[in-house]
Amino acid sequence: MADADRWLVDGVEGQRNLSRREFVRRLSAAVAGGGLVTAAFAGCTLTRSQRAEAAEAMVAAAGKLPKRRFGTRMGNMRVTPVAICQDWPPELYAPALALGINYVHKAGYWSELPEEFKKLPRESYITDITVDSTPNNPDDEEGAYRQVTESLKRNGLGYYDIFKAHFGWKSVADMREKRGTYRAFQRLKKEGKVKYFGVSQHNWVPYPEIIAAQIDEGLIDTMQVFYSYATDPATEEVFAKAHKAGIGMMAMKIWSGGNGKMRNDPQMQAQMKAPGMPGRALIRHALWVKGPDGKPIFDIVVTNTRNMDQFEENVAGVGERISQVDGFMLGT
Repeated sequence: MADADRWLVDGVEGQRNLSRREFVRRLSAAVAGGGLVTAAFAGCTLTRSQRAEAAEAMVAAAGKLPKRRFGTRMGNMRVTPVAICQDWPPELYAPALALGINYVHKAGYWSELPEEFKKLPRESYITDITVDSTPNNPDDEEGAYRQVTESLKRNGLGYYDIFKAHFGWKSVADMREKRGTYRAFQRLKKEGKVKYFGVSQHNWVPYPEIIAAQIDEGLIDTMQVFYSYATDPATEEVFAKAHKAGIGMMAMKIWSGGNGKMRNDPQMQAQMKAPGMPGRALIRHALWVKGPDGKPIFDIVVTNTRNMDQFEENVAGVGERISQVDGFMLGT
Protein backbone atom coordinates (compact mmCIF):
# COMPACT_ATOMS: atom_id res chain seq x y z
CA MET A 1 0.00 0.00 0.00
CA ALA A 2 1.41 3.40 -0.98
CA ASP A 3 2.23 5.92 1.72
CA ALA A 4 -0.51 8.19 0.36
CA ASP A 5 -3.04 5.46 1.25
CA ARG A 6 -1.87 4.99 4.84
CA TRP A 7 -2.69 6.84 8.01
CA LEU A 8 -0.16 5.64 10.57
CA VAL A 9 -1.09 7.62 13.63
CA ASP A 10 1.98 6.80 15.69
CA GLY A 11 4.28 5.80 12.83
CA VAL A 12 4.01 2.08 13.63
CA GLU A 13 2.43 -0.07 10.99
CA GLY A 14 -0.14 -2.45 12.43
CA GLN A 15 -3.24 -4.01 10.94
CA ARG A 16 -3.42 -3.53 7.20
CA ASN A 17 -7.09 -4.43 6.90
CA LEU A 18 -9.05 -3.08 9.82
CA SER A 19 -12.52 -4.62 9.54
CA ARG A 20 -15.49 -2.38 8.98
CA ARG A 21 -16.95 -3.48 12.30
CA GLU A 22 -13.78 -2.77 14.25
CA PHE A 23 -13.25 0.54 12.48
CA VAL A 24 -16.78 1.72 13.34
CA ARG A 25 -16.43 0.47 16.92
CA ARG A 26 -13.22 2.41 17.51
CA LEU A 27 -14.49 5.52 15.79
CA SER A 28 -17.79 5.53 17.69
CA ALA A 29 -16.05 5.01 21.02
CA ALA A 30 -13.64 7.89 20.39
CA VAL A 31 -16.41 10.29 19.39
CA ALA A 32 -18.71 9.29 22.25
CA GLY A 33 -15.90 9.54 24.79
CA GLY A 34 -14.68 12.92 23.58
CA GLY A 35 -11.21 11.56 22.88
CA LEU A 36 -8.87 12.00 19.96
CA VAL A 37 -10.06 10.17 16.87
CA THR A 38 -6.51 9.58 15.70
CA ALA A 39 -5.55 7.99 19.02
CA ALA A 40 -8.28 5.40 18.51
CA PHE A 41 -6.36 4.07 15.51
CA ALA A 42 -2.83 4.15 16.93
CA GLY A 43 -0.78 1.39 15.32
CA CYS A 44 -3.38 0.78 12.62
CA THR A 45 -3.26 1.30 8.89
CA LEU A 46 -6.39 2.91 7.46
CA THR A 47 -7.56 2.84 3.89
CA ARG A 48 -8.18 6.06 2.02
CA SER A 49 -11.95 5.82 2.59
CA GLN A 50 -11.48 5.04 6.29
CA ARG A 51 -9.17 8.04 6.66
CA ALA A 52 -11.75 10.27 5.01
CA GLU A 53 -14.51 9.00 7.31
CA ALA A 54 -12.35 9.44 10.40
CA ALA A 55 -11.41 12.97 9.31
CA GLU A 56 -15.09 13.85 8.85
CA ALA A 57 -15.83 12.60 12.36
CA MET A 58 -12.92 14.60 13.72
CA VAL A 59 -14.15 17.79 12.06
CA ALA A 60 -17.69 17.23 13.30
CA ALA A 61 -16.42 16.69 16.86
CA ALA A 62 -14.22 19.80 16.74
CA GLY A 63 -16.74 22.22 15.25
CA LYS A 64 -15.97 25.24 13.13
CA LEU A 65 -13.08 27.46 14.18
CA PRO A 66 -14.15 30.93 15.37
CA LYS A 67 -12.90 34.08 13.67
CA ARG A 68 -11.18 37.18 14.96
CA ARG A 69 -10.67 40.58 13.42
CA PHE A 70 -7.16 40.71 11.96
CA GLY A 71 -5.97 43.97 13.47
CA THR A 72 -7.69 47.10 12.17
CA ARG A 73 -5.42 48.21 9.30
CA MET A 74 -6.98 45.71 6.88
CA GLY A 75 -10.55 46.87 7.20
CA ASN A 76 -12.80 44.29 8.79
CA MET A 77 -10.74 41.27 7.68
CA ARG A 78 -11.53 38.34 9.94
CA VAL A 79 -9.38 35.23 10.25
CA THR A 80 -9.61 31.85 11.90
CA PRO A 81 -7.15 31.47 14.79
CA VAL A 82 -5.01 28.95 12.87
CA ALA A 83 -3.72 29.29 9.30
CA ILE A 84 -3.15 26.59 6.70
CA CYS A 85 0.46 26.55 5.56
CA GLN A 86 1.36 25.80 1.95
CA ASP A 87 3.80 23.07 3.00
CA TRP A 88 1.24 21.09 5.01
CA PRO A 89 0.61 17.61 3.55
CA PRO A 90 -2.16 18.02 0.96
CA GLU A 91 -4.37 15.50 2.77
CA LEU A 92 -4.82 18.10 5.53
CA TYR A 93 -6.31 20.72 3.20
CA ALA A 94 -9.82 19.20 3.07
CA PRO A 95 -10.30 18.82 6.85
CA ALA A 96 -8.78 22.28 7.38
CA LEU A 97 -11.28 23.84 4.99
CA ALA A 98 -14.09 21.83 6.58
CA LEU A 99 -13.13 23.40 9.93
CA GLY A 100 -13.56 26.78 8.25
CA ILE A 101 -9.89 27.79 8.14
CA ASN A 102 -9.75 30.77 5.79
CA TYR A 103 -6.08 31.87 5.70
CA VAL A 104 -3.32 30.28 3.61
CA HIS A 105 0.23 31.20 4.56
CA LYS A 106 2.92 31.07 1.82
CA ALA A 107 0.38 30.50 -0.95
CA GLY A 108 2.89 32.16 -3.28
CA TYR A 109 4.91 28.94 -3.29
CA TRP A 110 2.08 26.97 -4.87
CA SER A 111 3.11 25.96 -8.37
CA GLU A 112 -0.54 25.29 -9.13
CA LEU A 113 -3.80 25.72 -7.29
CA PRO A 114 -4.66 22.62 -5.20
CA GLU A 115 -7.83 20.81 -6.17
CA GLU A 116 -9.46 21.58 -2.83
CA PHE A 117 -9.29 25.30 -3.57
CA LYS A 118 -10.39 25.23 -7.21
CA LYS A 119 -14.05 24.93 -6.28
CA LEU A 120 -13.94 27.78 -3.75
CA PRO A 121 -14.75 31.42 -4.56
CA ARG A 122 -11.44 33.29 -4.49
CA GLU A 123 -12.80 35.88 -2.07
CA SER A 124 -13.72 33.16 0.45
CA TYR A 125 -10.13 32.69 1.64
CA ILE A 126 -7.14 34.91 2.41
CA THR A 127 -3.64 34.35 1.06
CA ASP A 128 -0.20 35.77 1.57
CA ILE A 129 2.95 35.61 -0.51
CA THR A 130 6.27 35.66 1.33
CA VAL A 131 8.62 37.77 -0.79
CA ASP A 132 12.11 36.49 -0.19
CA SER A 133 14.45 39.29 -1.26
CA THR A 134 14.10 41.57 1.78
CA PRO A 135 16.97 40.57 4.12
CA ASN A 136 19.78 40.22 1.56
CA ASN A 137 18.53 42.54 -1.20
CA PRO A 138 16.20 45.03 0.47
CA ASP A 139 16.48 47.44 -2.48
CA ASP A 140 15.71 44.78 -5.10
CA GLU A 141 12.40 46.18 -6.29
CA GLU A 142 12.39 44.26 -9.56
CA GLY A 143 13.18 40.92 -7.91
CA ALA A 144 10.33 41.35 -5.45
CA TYR A 145 7.98 42.43 -8.22
CA ARG A 146 8.87 39.42 -10.39
CA GLN A 147 8.40 36.91 -7.57
CA VAL A 148 4.80 38.04 -7.18
CA THR A 149 3.86 38.33 -10.83
CA GLU A 150 5.50 35.07 -11.89
CA SER A 151 3.92 33.13 -9.02
CA LEU A 152 0.47 34.40 -9.96
CA LYS A 153 0.99 33.17 -13.51
CA ARG A 154 1.79 29.70 -12.17
CA ASN A 155 -0.95 29.24 -9.62
CA GLY A 156 -3.76 31.33 -11.09
CA LEU A 157 -4.82 32.86 -7.78
CA GLY A 158 -5.38 36.25 -9.39
CA TYR A 159 -4.12 38.24 -6.41
CA TYR A 160 -2.68 37.91 -2.92
CA ASP A 161 -4.38 39.57 0.00
CA ILE A 162 -1.07 40.19 1.77
CA PHE A 163 2.38 40.91 0.36
CA LYS A 164 4.69 39.83 3.16
CA ALA A 165 8.37 40.82 3.31
CA HIS A 166 9.77 37.39 4.15
CA PHE A 167 12.46 37.14 6.86
CA GLY A 168 12.28 40.92 7.38
CA TRP A 169 15.09 43.46 7.50
CA LYS A 170 18.51 42.86 9.05
CA SER A 171 18.72 46.36 10.53
CA VAL A 172 16.50 49.25 11.42
CA ALA A 173 18.49 51.42 8.98
CA ASP A 174 17.76 49.04 6.11
CA MET A 175 14.07 49.03 7.00
CA ARG A 176 13.97 52.83 6.92
CA GLU A 177 16.27 53.52 3.97
CA LYS A 178 16.15 50.52 1.59
CA ARG A 179 12.59 50.34 0.39
CA GLY A 180 12.77 48.25 -2.78
CA THR A 181 10.44 45.66 -1.28
CA TYR A 182 7.90 48.31 -0.37
CA ARG A 183 8.13 50.02 -3.76
CA ALA A 184 7.38 46.68 -5.40
CA PHE A 185 4.34 46.34 -3.15
CA GLN A 186 3.10 49.79 -4.15
CA ARG A 187 3.35 48.96 -7.86
CA LEU A 188 1.61 45.62 -7.39
CA LYS A 189 -1.15 47.17 -5.31
CA LYS A 190 -1.92 49.63 -8.10
CA GLU A 191 -2.17 46.68 -10.48
CA GLY A 192 -4.60 44.83 -8.19
CA LYS A 193 -2.20 41.96 -7.51
CA VAL A 194 -1.84 42.58 -3.75
CA LYS A 195 -3.82 44.46 -1.12
CA TYR A 196 -1.93 44.84 2.14
CA PHE A 197 1.69 45.05 3.24
CA GLY A 198 3.14 42.79 5.91
CA VAL A 199 6.42 41.49 7.26
CA SER A 200 7.54 38.08 8.48
CA GLN A 201 10.21 39.52 10.76
CA HIS A 202 12.93 37.14 11.90
CA ASN A 203 15.01 38.20 14.86
CA TRP A 204 18.11 39.44 13.07
CA VAL A 205 17.74 42.48 15.33
CA PRO A 206 16.41 42.24 18.91
CA TYR A 207 12.65 42.29 18.59
CA PRO A 208 11.95 45.21 20.93
CA GLU A 209 14.14 47.39 18.69
CA ILE A 210 13.04 46.35 15.19
CA ILE A 211 9.34 45.89 15.98
CA ALA A 212 9.14 49.26 17.73
CA ALA A 213 10.75 50.92 14.71
CA GLN A 214 8.32 49.21 12.34
CA ILE A 215 5.37 50.38 14.41
CA ASP A 216 6.67 53.94 14.30
CA GLU A 217 7.14 53.83 10.50
CA GLY A 218 3.45 53.11 10.10
CA LEU A 219 3.77 51.18 6.81
CA ILE A 220 3.02 47.66 8.02
CA ASP A 221 -0.51 46.25 8.16
CA THR A 222 0.37 42.81 9.57
CA MET A 223 3.35 41.19 11.28
CA GLN A 224 4.39 37.56 11.57
CA VAL A 225 6.80 37.06 14.46
CA PHE A 226 8.47 34.38 16.58
CA TYR A 227 6.40 33.82 19.70
CA SER A 228 6.15 31.01 22.21
CA TYR A 229 5.46 30.24 25.83
CA ALA A 230 9.15 31.03 26.46
CA THR A 231 9.07 34.56 24.98
CA ASP A 232 10.55 37.22 27.26
CA PRO A 233 8.36 40.01 28.74
CA ALA A 234 10.01 42.89 26.81
CA THR A 235 9.32 41.18 23.50
CA GLU A 236 5.76 40.32 24.48
CA GLU A 237 5.26 43.95 25.44
CA VAL A 238 6.29 45.28 22.02
CA PHE A 239 4.04 42.73 20.29
CA ALA A 240 1.14 44.01 22.39
CA LYS A 241 2.03 47.55 21.34
CA ALA A 242 1.95 46.52 17.68
CA HIS A 243 -1.48 44.98 18.04
CA LYS A 244 -2.79 48.01 19.89
CA ALA A 245 -1.57 50.11 16.95
CA GLY A 246 -3.92 48.13 14.69
CA ILE A 247 -1.40 45.71 13.19
CA GLY A 248 -2.72 42.21 12.54
CA MET A 249 -0.50 39.82 14.51
CA MET A 250 0.46 36.26 13.54
CA ALA A 251 2.59 34.03 15.78
CA MET A 252 5.04 31.50 14.34
CA LYS A 253 7.57 29.04 15.81
CA ILE A 254 5.33 28.48 18.80
CA TRP A 255 6.35 24.81 19.07
CA SER A 256 10.08 25.08 18.41
CA GLY A 257 10.40 27.99 20.82
CA GLY A 258 8.23 26.78 23.67
CA ASN A 259 7.65 23.02 23.64
CA GLY A 260 10.31 22.28 26.25
CA LYS A 261 8.93 24.76 28.74
CA MET A 262 5.32 23.70 28.13
CA ARG A 263 6.11 19.97 28.40
CA ASN A 264 7.56 20.63 31.85
CA ASP A 265 4.64 22.78 33.01
CA PRO A 266 1.61 20.56 33.69
CA GLN A 267 -0.01 23.45 35.54
CA MET A 268 -0.09 25.61 32.39
CA GLN A 269 -1.28 22.64 30.33
CA ALA A 270 -4.16 22.28 32.79
CA GLN A 271 -4.91 26.00 32.60
CA MET A 272 -5.10 25.67 28.81
CA LYS A 273 -7.44 22.67 29.29
CA ALA A 274 -4.94 20.48 27.42
CA PRO A 275 -3.27 18.13 29.94
CA GLY A 276 -0.76 15.88 28.23
CA MET A 277 -1.12 17.81 24.96
CA PRO A 278 1.68 20.39 24.85
CA GLY A 279 1.04 21.24 21.18
CA ARG A 280 -2.58 22.17 21.83
CA ALA A 281 -1.58 24.03 24.99
CA LEU A 282 1.00 26.08 23.07
CA ILE A 283 -1.47 27.10 20.37
CA ARG A 284 -4.10 28.01 22.92
CA HIS A 285 -1.60 29.96 25.00
CA ALA A 286 -0.43 32.01 22.01
CA LEU A 287 -4.03 32.90 21.16
CA TRP A 288 -4.99 33.55 24.78
CA VAL A 289 -2.13 35.75 25.99
CA LYS A 290 -3.24 39.36 26.44
CA GLY A 291 -1.67 42.79 26.39
CA PRO A 292 -2.10 45.59 28.97
CA ASP A 293 -5.39 46.54 27.29
CA GLY A 294 -6.83 43.14 28.18
CA LYS A 295 -7.12 42.08 24.54
CA PRO A 296 -5.40 39.09 22.90
CA ILE A 297 -2.06 40.02 21.33
CA PHE A 298 -2.25 37.50 18.50
CA ASP A 299 -5.08 37.08 16.05
CA ILE A 300 -3.77 33.93 14.38
CA VAL A 301 -0.98 31.36 14.54
CA VAL A 302 0.75 29.27 11.88
CA THR A 303 2.11 25.92 12.92
CA ASN A 304 4.18 23.21 11.27
CA THR A 305 1.64 20.40 11.03
CA ARG A 306 2.92 17.20 9.44
CA ASN A 307 0.19 14.60 9.93
CA MET A 308 -3.40 14.01 10.96
CA ASP A 309 -2.73 13.31 14.64
CA GLN A 310 -0.87 16.63 15.01
CA PHE A 311 -3.70 18.30 13.13
CA GLU A 312 -6.31 16.91 15.50
CA GLU A 313 -4.42 17.58 18.72
CA ASN A 314 -3.32 21.09 17.82
CA VAL A 315 -5.41 22.67 15.09
CA ALA A 316 -8.78 21.08 15.80
CA GLY A 317 -8.22 21.88 19.47
CA VAL A 318 -9.43 25.45 18.91
CA GLY A 319 -12.70 24.31 17.33
CA GLU A 320 -15.78 25.72 19.00
CA ARG A 321 -17.31 22.38 20.04
CA ILE A 322 -14.11 21.10 21.63
CA SER A 323 -13.73 24.38 23.48
CA GLN A 324 -17.28 24.11 24.78
CA VAL A 325 -16.65 20.55 26.00
CA ASP A 326 -13.36 21.20 27.76
CA GLY A 327 -14.22 24.70 28.93
CA PHE A 328 -11.42 26.63 27.22
CA MET A 329 -12.70 29.79 25.56
CA LEU A 330 -10.32 31.86 23.45
CA GLY A 331 -12.08 35.17 23.77
CA THR A 332 -12.12 37.86 21.09
